[in-house]
Amino acid sequence: MRQRLLGLWKDYSREWSEKVEWPTFPQLLSTTVAVLVGSLLLAIAIGLIDLVFSTLMRGVYSIF
Repeated sequence: MRQRLLGLWKDYSREWSEKVEWPTFPQLLSTTVAVLVGSLLLAIAIGLIDLVFSTLMRGVYSIF
């Protein structure tokens, strides 16, 4: 069992070091910025939708 786990670990480590194509720093930086900008835009959109719906609901509740 121990030899089997050790063999699996060696296979995994070889896979990660030889076959996985890791991004360069500029690629990593650009994708990180894209994710941050996208997340910020999504947060703003959700915030605006929430603001509109809460304003509408306050108007509806004030009628009753």
